[in-house]
Amino acid sequence: MSQSAGKGMLSESVKSLRITWSRCQTVWDDDTARKFGQDFIDPVEPAARRVYGAMERLQSACDEARRACE
Repeated sequence: MSQSAGKGMLSESVKSLRITWSRCQTVWDDDTARKFGQDFIDPVEPAARRVYGAMERLQSACDEARRACE
């Protein structure tokens, strides 16, 4: 799998999670739901952004290594 494919899959997964969580919140709206959202759903996007950054750095290192081997 290419890096761009991996980033796309991650992006689509985060988007799908947000949509599904939004739907859940229409029927599950209490303190437990809010705590679940804060503890498990809300941290996903910042973590995904960190992963995107790491993937970019990894791609850059791979490109540099590839150029060095040519």
